[in-house]
Amino acid sequence: MKKSLIALAVLAASGAAMAQSSVSIYGIADVWVGKSTFKDNIGGGATFKESTTEMGSGGWDTSRIGFRGTEDLGGGLKANFQIETKIAIDSPAPTSLGDRTAYIGLAGGFGEVQLGKNWTAYDDVWGAHNNNFDSAFTARPSAFGYTDNPNNTIKYISPSFGGFTGAVSYSLGEDKAVAGDESSNVFALNVAYNNGPISVAFAHQKEKVGEDGTKVGLDAEGLVGEFIGVTLADLDPDSKLTNNQISGSYDLGVAKLLATYNKAKLSVLGGDLKSNEYTFGVEVPVAANISVGAGYGQAKLKIDGENVAKAKSFGFAAYYSLSKRTTAYAGYSQTKVTFDGVTGSAKDTLYAVGVKHTF
Repeated sequence: MKKSLIALAVLAASGAAMAQSSVSIYGIADVWVGKSTFKDNIGGGATFKESTTEMGSGGWDTSRIGFRGTEDLGGGLKANFQIETKIAIDSPAPTSLGDRTAYIGLAGGFGEVQLGKNWTAYDDVWGAHNNNFDSAFTARPSAFGYTDNPNNTIKYISPSFGGFTGAVSYSLGEDKAVAGDESSNVFALNVAYNNGPISVAFAHQKEKVGEDGTKVGLDAEGLVGEFIGVTLADLDPDSKLTNNQISGSYDLGVAKLLATYNKAKLSVLGGDLKSNEYTFGVEVPVAANISVGAGYGQAKLKIDGENVAKAKSFGFAAYYSLSKRTTAYAGYSQTKVTFDGVTGSAKDTLYAVGVKHTF
């Protein structure tokens, strides 16, 4: 009798412990088929054209697989973890486990603190008000881009206060070997307000290049980097990239209006490069399971106050929900870059159809 009571007590305690912890596996499988075209006749010479019919991964959302869990520590405190890895559906290849996210955190009434490889506070709201559903068809040219999920990140996320939320993150470069060396780092913060049909956000991010920016994962590139073939980590120590964004949306029911404005500055030896970037968009629910969107974006690059280049982008996108977890989609986007005082332009075009499944 006593042995039975002890066994029941052990089982009950074990069940209670299991009820306080949970681990789940989740993911997105997204694949598309379409055509991408690049045309370049900058300088007025012969036109270079490269067109490819291809299959790609992550047209609507990045394909991924992840693990996350939580444990109730009592007293309103919880331990959380997340490990997420990008995968290629069209052509699977070796990946690094946790290349998208890998952190452990503590959460409570104070909010949550997370430690590991993580998305910056700037990235948390960067796509919140992007046109065309923040997909591969989003019309948003960026001169410099930004580093989205660096290594060695300390992040704090606040609880909600009447619709207001905030977050701050700091990423360590770990590349200061001796006294006098420059150390890489990424600092970011955001403040957002969401209440009914209204959503607005402000975000700031500053990235500094040290002795080896690859250690923290500096990968900001943007249109400027694409043309000269470098990322932020390739620049001289003490180079800095700053982004300040304000964005918002208003849901009218019959349509959702979205807009963003971003001011970027790249400080390098010899001067500053500045870019003013903005986008507009509209998303319309045609039916309960069908929505369409359209967007326009522009970026103007200046060096020491003088206009240098301009990028214009527009796009269209639509999706059809086949079920709660499976969506078919289609879209088109084009970005055109011109340089002041130089004839010709460079154009990138993409049109595609695809399907996304979440699990």
